[in-house]
Parts: sequence; C-alpha cells; structure tokens
Amino acid sequence: MPNRRSILEKAKAADLRPQGVDGKRLAKVLDRAKKFFRRPSRHADESVKRHANLMAQSIERCDWQAAREHALALGLLGEQLGDRGLVKKAGRGLRRLRGGNRAWQLIASSKQVPGRPEWDGSDLAGRRLAVERREGDLAIFLQFASLLGPAVAAADRCTVFVEPRLAPLYRRTYPALDVRLEGEGEVAAVDADVFACFETLARHFWPDEPTARAPFLPLDPDRRLVAELRSSYLDHGPGPLIGFAWGSLNKSKDLPALDDWRALLGNLPGRFISMQYGDVGPALSEFERWAPGRIIHDASVDQLSDMDRFAAQIAALDAVVTISNTGANLAGALGVPTVVMLDDGFRLSWPAFGDTVATYPSVRLVRKGDQPWASAMQEARERVAQIIGGVGDGR
Repeated sequence: MPNRRSILEKAKAADLRPQGVDGKRLAKVLDRAKKFFRRPSRHADESVKRHANLMAQSIERCDWQAAREHALALGLLGEQLGDRGLVKKAGRGLRRLRGGNRAWQLIASSKQVPGRPEWDGSDLAGRRLAVERREGDLAIFLQFASLLGPAVAAADRCTVFVEPRLAPLYRRTYPALDVRLEGEGEVAAVDADVFACFETLARHFWPDEPTARAPFLPLDPDRRLVAELRSSYLDHGPGPLIGFAWGSLNKSKDLPALDDWRALLGNLPGRFISMQYGDVGPALSEFERWAPGRIIHDASVDQLSDMDRFAAQIAALDAVVTISNTGANLAGALGVPTVVMLDDGFRLSWPAFGDTVATYPSVRLVRKGDQPWASAMQEARERVAQIIGGVGDGR
C-alpha cells in the first residue's frame, strides 16, 4: 500500500486536465447506489436486500424522501442485527440525504472503539475529552472543525489528534485546545475520561432543532499572511480575486473539460488564482488564452505540503469556484464564499440534493443534473457574479 509521502509526490507531478469520456456514459446513479450498499452479508436478512434495492431505485428517480426512509430502515436493521458495517453505510447514506442527527448517531455508533468510554453527551465539566477521526479523509477535519469550540468550552481539557498539515490552523483557531499530530502517540494513551470521533461531537452539538445547534465558527488563517498574499495578487491588477480549481486524481469524477471554463473565465472580472495541485502548466496556458493577463499561479503555495499557507491564500480571495476537492472543503471551513460544482455521483462530502451545505454556510452547490457541463458552468458563473457584485480591488 503506498504511503502518504508517495501519494503526495504523485499528486504534485500529475497533469490533472480532465479527460473526455469519448461518448461513453459514466456509471448510472443506480449502479453507484447499489455498489454503495453491496456488502458481504453476515445475515440472511431479506429486509436488508429489499431496502437497499428500493433505496437505490429511489435515488435513481431522485425520490429523496423515499430514499431517506429506506436508509433509516437500513440503519435500524443494522442496529438490530449488530452489523456495524451496515450501520455505517446507512449513516453515510442518510448524511447525503439530509437525514439530520440520525446520520451522525449511526456513523458515530459504527466508529466506537471497544473498551474505550465514548462521550454520551453528558456534562463535561471537570472531565477530559479526547477527539480523533478514526477513519475518513482529510475533509473530516474541515467539516467538523467548528464543533471543537463548544467541546473546548465544555471540557476541563480537550485533546484532538489531527492530520499534521492542519495543526497550525487548529492551534490558531482554538488556543486552549491540546492539538496533537496523528501518528505521534496512541490515542488510548491520552489521559482522558471520555473519547469521541468527530461524528460523536456532531451527534451532541448538532441536534435536529436548528436553534439548539452549535453555531458555525470559521477556521482562523494567518492574518498577516492573508494580507501579504492578497496585496501581492492585487499587484497584478484590480480585483476581485477569484480562486478556481479544475482537476482531480479521482478518476471516478465526471469533471468539466477545460474548454467548459472558457465562458466563466471570459465573463467574470478580476484576477483568477489557481488553487489546483499537480502540474498546472498545461492547463494554465489554455486558460490564459481566455482570460489573458488575469491568471495567477502562486508557486509559493503548495497545499500538499503546507496547508496553512494554502488556507491563507483562500482567505485572501473574494470568492472560490471549484470542483469537489480539499480546497472546496477548506474554503467552506474558512467561511469564504464558494461555489462547488458537482457531477451526478452519490458523493460522501455533499448532500444529494439542494444547493446548501449544513456544515459550510458560505458554500453553494451547482449540480450537473444529467446535462452538458456548459449549463452548470453558466449557473456557476452567475452565482460567482452575485458573490462578487460590488467588489472592487479591496475588501
């Protein structure tokens, strides 16, 4: 299995210009949903198969209410059968289907570590809490970052294990938080009374009642660096400053072709700052033809090795328009106005319908909707234009 360093090196060297599908349709949503719930069955339970198939069919016809009901049924069955894998998949499905607090309950339950006392939502006064992700990608640290504020306020001491690149952001945002790096020491060895994964925090701090939810708190970038980067970008010409990213190592994503960006880049004012990792040279040379003199690539920013500087770059922008990626999640966690363009896949990080994201108030979603990317790009351009309306060369 490749280690983290080799994966990052591969990403840095990759030419991520989206490739055409040569007339072939991507896998149907139905197939994706069926695959999502395919599992080695530990239980000969026909109810599980029936609800999984009906959920997949509901997703295919975009009947989100019915899909949610089948996901709820699968979660209950998973609990009754003692099947943690099914509980987790049902929770993840509910998360995409705007299943409310029940999604966090199921996911948190599936991640509990035997022999470790999991925080049950009771009073943390005088107690020590340790938080970890347990499993999942980097986005987890961004989607749930604002929940650490109430945890720090409630506990006598709160310790969190984070991906090393995010430690400076966490420490700056929460000075009282005991931030430790993943891979350096065992979580079980921490002097803590109770433990939690991030979804456990969501279960107790994000109830279904909106007025009782913990408020969103953006991550705090290096303000000196934000001002420095913004000034350097505006030296190239007047704003607004718009960040954008177009490519991914994930080959399952259906992405806009470079030519689809032409109308967006050519019809918005200001400077366009590349937020793309990998070998960006070939793509930028094409973008330069459509927005001559307005494309900026800052080689001093490398999100794969210095996430804090990448955060400062994003915070220096007036708006972001991007495909689904780490930059989209980081922009949301920073509270930067962001438009995320989604294909028709049943993606983990984003809800299956609607244009808002509960974890990121500043993010709006634009969906391909089984149409050519050109129409979605037009909607994205209009949304960015609304964001930057009235923005000049400063904020």
